[in-house]
Amino acid sequence: MAKSTHRNQLAPGISRLSRSQVFSKRAAYKVAKSAAAPATEAAPAAAPYTPYVKDDLLVQLTATPQDKVAATRVPRAKAVHKAQRAPRLRASITPGTVLIMLAGRFRGKRVVCLKQLPSGLLLVTGPFRLNGVPLRRVNAAYVIATSTTVDLTGVTVDAKFTDEYFKRSPTAKLQGTEE
Repeated sequence: MAKSTHRNQLAPGISRLSRSQVFSKRAAYKVAKSAAAPATEAAPAAAPYTPYVKDDLLVQLTATPQDKVAATRVPRAKAVHKAQRAPRLRASITPGTVLIMLAGRFRGKRVVCLKQLPSGLLLVTGPFRLNGVPLRRVNAAYVIATSTTVDLTGVTVDAKFTDEYFKRSPTAKLQGTEE
């Protein structure tokens, strides 16, 4: 009597087990490895290598590209044609707009947008005296613009506040301090 398959199906054509479950249940992984191993050992010996001869027309026509190219091939780097530009800023985010931070240490805090940096990040501040948010770089995706604006006349943002100013300096790692 043949094995019944109705127990393995939820509905006609819908299997109870996934493909990987059926694979492991049948132990096909054991069969696949043991069957593949003897086949590789009994492989016939390859024909002896004949070097590329320039004058032989038959060799020229049948030579593969690997035979014609030196073994020490150095891949060339692809030319990048795109110029790095700062992403466009939402129309609602302008210098002086009050923003709500959505992520990070200061999430939920209201900050003032000062300018957009060359990398596309926003330079924002609390100001620090009011709500404790220092000058920070923020991705525009993590802020909500409010309709409130602050008049920034008389406020000068120094030219030193660039992306390089905010990057972390590489700290020397202490090695061998623990014993």
